[in-house]
Amino acid sequence: MANLVTRFKAARQVFLAGSPARRRQKSLPFGWPTLTQGVPEWHLVDLDAYIAEGFNMNSLVYSAIMYKVRATLTAPLRAYSGDEKNPEELPKDNPLQARLLQPNEYQSWAEFQSRNVVFFNVAGNVYIYIDPNTGEMHSLNPARVYIIPRAGKVAELAGFLYVPVGKSVQNTDECIKIINDDILHIKLPNPSDPLEGMGYGMSPMQPAAQVIDVDNMITKFLNIFFKRGAMVSGVLQFDRPLNDDTVDTVIERWEEKYGGYEKWGVGVLDRGGTYSRTALTFEEMGFEAVDGRGETRILGPFGVAPILVGAKVGLDSSTYSNYEAARQAVWEDTLIPELTWFEMEYQRRFNTDTEFVQFDFSRVPALQRAVVRQVTAAYTLIQTGVPPNQAYRTVGLRIGEIPHGDEPLILSGPGAQQGPRADEDESWGQRDDVPE
Repeated sequence: MANLVTRFKAARQVFLAGSPARRRQKSLPFGWPTLTQGVPEWHLVDLDAYIAEGFNMNSLVYSAIMYKVRATLTAPLRAYSGDEKNPEELPKDNPLQARLLQPNEYQSWAEFQSRNVVFFNVAGNVYIYIDPNTGEMHSLNPARVYIIPRAGKVAELAGFLYVPVGKSVQNTDECIKIINDDILHIKLPNPSDPLEGMGYGMSPMQPAAQVIDVDNMITKFLNIFFKRGAMVSGVLQFDRPLNDDTVDTVIERWEEKYGGYEKWGVGVLDRGGTYSRTALTFEEMGFEAVDGRGETRILGPFGVAPILVGAKVGLDSSTYSNYEAARQAVWEDTLIPELTWFEMEYQRRFNTDTEFVQFDFSRVPALQRAVVRQVTAAYTLIQTGVPPNQAYRTVGLRIGEIPHGDEPLILSGPGAQQGPRADEDESWGQRDDVPE
């Protein structure tokens, strides 16, 4: 911890003057006003409220995010050598591979990346601190991290401010300054970013916030409805004036006898009383349509099909084939693109001339079902005269280089692609069955 504190204190100088390498760079065509110098940028949203009312309270939000967490664990980040198109996985005792397997002393890769995926979907921002002394990676809570711009003709960031628990961002002396080089900031696009793409990302919960509130209120309404029963659906009317004591007695008797769904039954009123329904039934409210609308609008920003999280709007028209197609689609349209944001930042940090990192999709069940189609596509290309190695790369099959794979393959039968004769290739040797 002493090394970390020393590093954090040293960041003060970089915050004030900027890094020498940055000062040598060409100026950008825009800058920020002096009043922003060293002042933390305010967060776009109340992240604690998003966590409490979204992730913690709303089952759809939780299900969508946790589906993405569980799914992406099948594609871990790994270190490789060789060519990126034909990677060779490094052994577990390789320093870079070991760091990916165990990002820090307390977390495995699964725990570490799961936390990152949750923050990415709740906050739209992920901050990974990399200890310059040990290389350990730590995922910081976005609610405690603030971006600090540097004012002047050159638009740049001074760094980041980490606010420990119990401290205030207003008192920067109590906070920890972190330079840009020690932080990986992965974020979603934010078109209203005042820092021209250098500021905060936009949470996918932001466009869904109102619908999430409605869904939470519907759930609360149902909870109250079944707790209070008939008391929320109508009024008791009498043909004579009632004093306050009589009204209280009537209400008490009615709640005692018919309050709560477990006591529902035939109501009996005396003294000329009548019961009039004032509330709409679920059918009259179009409750099913309202509920379905909420499900689709909540899940849409997360890019997860309703069928995958058991939402009713998805199950109503679901089949096994639909489920399989949805699993593949969520990988191709949502998960792979989102992991690309992470991968590019990891590569910027860890790639060298001899080693590189990338996510391993070879064990993702939903993607393996596409292999048959890839093989068929590759075979079709080979039939048209495309060299096998080129055909396999085109369709995305990683099977390595095959002997003589850079030349068109001669296929027998009607309409076969004509190419060099097998006996013209010296590697075939002398064979009795090769026609003269």
